[in-house]
Amino acid sequence: MHNLRISAALAGFMVAYALVITPVAIASTTLTMQGASCQLSIPTTNTGVRPKATGFRNESTTTANFVICTFVSPASGGNNDSFLSGFINIASLDGVAKTVTCTAVVGSQALGPLKYSTKTIELPTYVAFNGAHWDSTDFGEPAGSTIDGSIWFSITCNLPPQAGIAYLSGEY
Repeated sequence: MHNLRISAALAGFMVAYALVITPVAIASTTLTMQGASCQLSIPTTNTGVRPKATGFRNESTTTANFVICTFVSPASGGNNDSFLSGFINIASLDGVAKTVTCTAVVGSQALGPLKYSTKTIELPTYVAFNGAHWDSTDFGEPAGSTIDGSIWFSITCNLPPQAGIAYLSGEY
């Protein structure tokens, strides 16, 4: 009878241990934000850049402007690593090919070093959307992991004339 109790206890321990060490798949959700939530990086009143119902648009025909878009983090309870990835979608407004350079930044100066990753987006000659995607590997972290410090996630682009940011999305 004594061996039966030890066997039952051992079996119970093994089941509990298996539940603890079994990897849990991380379910992800996509959060989409309007391009109109972006803003000028250096505010000025002499610009054709403005939020519109269809996004944040540079309606100037001559001047590029730096625009910053911040991600709204769904994290709570002190989790600094909210996002698995971030994406920005940009369009040519006039059908002319354009090149847009954008830099994603994660982290907080108060809690450690900021991490930067710059990408170039080629917009085609017709009115169409194209974008750039950032994930953990763009910030020197293992593939598939959350981005360290991404509770503070922003993308700054030098938005050329006649280009617009349609939307941003973040997977968390």
